[in-house]
Amino acid sequence: MRSTLQILLVAGALLVLAACQNDSAEDTIEVPDEPVASAGESAEAPEEPATDEPAPADPSQSPEDDMNASNGNPLDLAEAIKAARSDLAERSGVAPDAITIAQARKVTWRSGALGCPEEGAMYTQALVEGFYIRLKAGEREYAYHAGRDGQPFHCPQARSQPPLDDDEKPTS
Repeated sequence: MRSTLQILLVAGALLVLAACQNDSAEDTIEVPDEPVASAGESAEAPEEPATDEPAPADPSQSPEDDMNASNGNPLDLAEAIKAARSDLAERSGVAPDAITIAQARKVTWRSGALGCPEEGAMYTQALVEGFYIRLKAGEREYAYHAGRDGQPFHCPQARSQPPLDDDEKPTS
């Protein structure tokens, strides 16, 4: 008898809580796409949010334009190598023509980390096509990884993981 009473009390409490929940669309607030000026404010465009990236020297040129000469289209391997070499020249102070290609190939990465996972970050667990580029400046080698868009980025040696080998790729 006592357990039946407890079950009825729990069931009653759940019904009361369920009745209090409001699923109507009337409570939905729509936010306009454009900022709306309130009384006393001007309707000027808001300032750009601050970012960690330095502003480009040419305001009409975004940071992606530096790495992607094809304006929105994925880079091919040759363009990715050129972008990686340019980045390494800036990063190391070595002239671009003194930087040699140790390896450059189209690869499949094991996840959205593109073979360069950051501690504590979460990534898609899906195979991602991209590029693996190793450049040599002096006696040091530098790894550059890229995903579907072909945008190469420097991956520190401590984090750099190899792509799937051709014999590891799943067959369709």
